[in-house]
Amino acid sequence: MRKTTETGRDRRSSVLRQIKREVPRREWGAFCQQFSQDHQEWLVDVASHGEGSRTSHEAHGLPFEALTFHLDHTHEVFSIIVRNNDIPEGHAYQSVTRPRRVIIEKMGSGVRLHIDSDDGSSTIIRFHRVATPDTTREHELNIGEQKTLMADRDKPFSA
Repeated sequence: MRKTTETGRDRRSSVLRQIKREVPRREWGAFCQQFSQDHQEWLVDVASHGEGSRTSHEAHGLPFEALTFHLDHTHEVFSIIVRNNDIPEGHAYQSVTRPRRVIIEKMGSGVRLHIDSDDGSSTIIRFHRVATPDTTREHELNIGEQKTLMADRDKPFSA
């Protein structure tokens, strides 16, 4: 029998591996609420693609406020709400009507949402965490912890 071992490089690459999953339709409401809480104030880029896209506003580098899922007359709608820094207390909205699929991708510290609509359009929202002294320190601690864990793994066990 052949024994395989995981190298330090393999462990590091698995930490940075992309995670991609489709959010089931029955979870959309709860997903929006939790996602909005977890990513509020992250910077976003919003872009719509496809023949059926009806872009009311595209956002680039604006702070994320919320993602909502609701019924608008007879159609289901996702609304992406971002703060518009050019207008005091201003917000910009991007709506996706008749959504058919939501995919979330996580890679490193970034997150990307794909919302596909029945009309063939696709809205992509890219999230970037704002670097603050707290998040920078947290990132440094995580890297230090990973290095310690990797170094300790190679040490012989002593009771």
